[in-house]
Amino acid sequence: MRAGTPSAFRGYLQGFATGVHSAEARRRIAAAEDDARKKEEDDKAWADATKAGTADAFKAYLQKYGSGSHAGEARQRIAELDAKARVDADEKAWSEATRLGTTSAYNSYLSTSGNLAHASEARQRLAALASQERRVPTVDIRKTCRDAAAIMVSLLGGATTEQSVNACLESEKRAREQIVKDHGTFSAADIGRCLRPGVYLPSYVEWLTCLEMERDVRQMQQQQFRQNPAGSAAPIGAASR
Repeated sequence: MRAGTPSAFRGYLQGFATGVHSAEARRRIAAAEDDARKKEEDDKAWADATKAGTADAFKAYLQKYGSGSHAGEARQRIAELDAKARVDADEKAWSEATRLGTTSAYNSYLSTSGNLAHASEARQRLAALASQERRVPTVDIRKTCRDAAAIMVSLLGGATTEQSVNACLESEKRAREQIVKDHGTFSAADIGRCLRPGVYLPSYVEWLTCLEMERDVRQMQQQQFRQNPAGSAAPIGAASR
C-alpha cells in the first residue's frame, strides 16, 4: 500500500495469493492498468491533435478528453489559433478593401465583425473619398438605365426586364465608385471633357471609359517623350501615317 504500484501489489499476490487483501490487490492492479491504458490513449490523441495543429483538431481532442492531462494546453492552443484566425481574417478583409479602394469596400470592411485593426484608417479613407465624391456630378442612373433598356427593346424587340435594369444600375454604381476612387489621377481637362451630366442619357460607365482613355493616352504620350525626347513633337501614330 505504501508503494502503491502494480508491481508492489503483484509482489504481495505472489506471497499471499489467497490473503485477506488479495481481492483488493487485484482491484488495485486492474485500476492501475486501466489508468495506464487511458493515459496511453490520451497521449496518442494529443499527439494526433498537435500533429494536425488546427483548432478543430484540439476541439475534437477536448470532446473526447475534456478532463485529460492535456486539456488545459488544448484550450490554450484553441484560444491562440482563434485569435490568429481573427487577425488573419481582418487582414484579408482590409487587403480586399484597399485593393478595391471604394466607398462600399471600406464600409463593407467596417461592417464586419472582428478585430477591425484598420478601422481608423478605413474611416479616414472614407472621409477622403467623400470629399472626392462631392466633385463628381450626380445623375439619375435609374432613369438612364430604364431609358436605355427601352431603347434596346424598341430596336431588338422583347420586353424590359427588371434583371437587365438592375444589372445596369449595378454597373453604373461601380463605375461611379471607380471615378471617385481615381478622381485624383484624372486631369481637370479630362474631367471637363468627360463628365457631362447634361447630355442625353448621362452614364457613369461612359464617363469612366472616357476618363480612362484620356488618361491612358496622356500617359502613353509622356512615355513616348521619355523614350524619344527629340521626336516628341510628333503625335502617337504619326509615323504610320
